[in-house]
Amino acid sequence: MRGGLATDREAVTTDTAVQDFWLQNLSKADAFTRWVVGEMSPWLGARILEVGCGIGTYTAEIASGARLVVAMDMEHAFVADAARRLSGRPNVQLICGDATQANLPELGDRAFDTVVLLDVLEHIEDDVGLLARLSAKLRPGGHLILKVPAMPSLYSPMDQAIGHWRRYHRRSLTAAFAGAGLEVVRIWSFNAAAVPAWWWNGRVRRHRSPPREQVALYNRLVPILRPLDRWARLFCGVSLFGVARRPTASERSLHPDRLPEALSDPQCRSDI
Repeated sequence: MRGGLATDREAVTTDTAVQDFWLQNLSKADAFTRWVVGEMSPWLGARILEVGCGIGTYTAEIASGARLVVAMDMEHAFVADAARRLSGRPNVQLICGDATQANLPELGDRAFDTVVLLDVLEHIEDDVGLLARLSAKLRPGGHLILKVPAMPSLYSPMDQAIGHWRRYHRRSLTAAFAGAGLEVVRIWSFNAAAVPAWWWNGRVRRHRSPPREQVALYNRLVPILRPLDRWARLFCGVSLFGVARRPTASERSLHPDRLPEALSDPQCRSDI
C-alpha cells in the first residue's frame, strides 16, 4: 500500500467474513442509514439506479421518495436477501449483475434521473471506466451520487480486508468525475467522528474490522453526532460524498474542452 492506494493486485481481495460483518452490522444501523440518505436526498430523482445495493441496507430508504428504484448487485446471495427485505416495496426492482461488465438496466426509451453508488467505487480498479458506463444511463442533466472512503492516510488492513483499491481525496474524486465526462456539482466530507476509530482500529491496532459493539454504539450516538458533523466535516471526514451531473448536449457543444481540463492536471490523481 502506498499513499492510500493499493499497489499489489494480490492485496485487493475481499475477506468474506469481514464483508459479512459490515453488511450485517450496517443493516441494523437504522439511524446511520437515515443520515446517509438524508445527505443525498436533494439530488434523488424519480427514477433511480442503485449500483452495489448489497442486501438492500439503503434501498428501502432511497425508495421511500422515488417512483422507481432499480437496485443491482453482483452477488446472488445479496440480491436474494435484499428481495426478502424489500418484498413490500412495489417500486423496487432487483437485478443480479456486475456493473463493470454486464448490460446495465434499461428503462425503455427513458433514462435514469439518478445513479447511486454507496461505498462501491473504491472496490473498482477502473473507477473512471465504471463512472463513464453509468453516466451513459443518466438523462442529460441527471445526477450521479456516490459515497467513498476518504483520507488516503487512513488506508489500513480494514481497507484491504474489504477489497478497497483506494481511499479518495477531493482532487482524485474530481479527476475521476472529469475523466468520465461528468460535471462536478458538489463534493463534501462526511462523518468526521469516525476518523479516530478508523485510525485506531486500522492503522494502530491493524485490525481487519472494528469491534461489533463499536458499530452499535456509533449508531446510537448518531442523533448527537449528526448535528456536530456540520462543523466537524469542515476539517475532515472518514468519507466523501460526491454529486456529479451529466451535461446536456448543448452544454457539451458550448464547452467541449472544459471537462478534460481537471484530469490534465497531474496533481489531480497523485494523491490517492
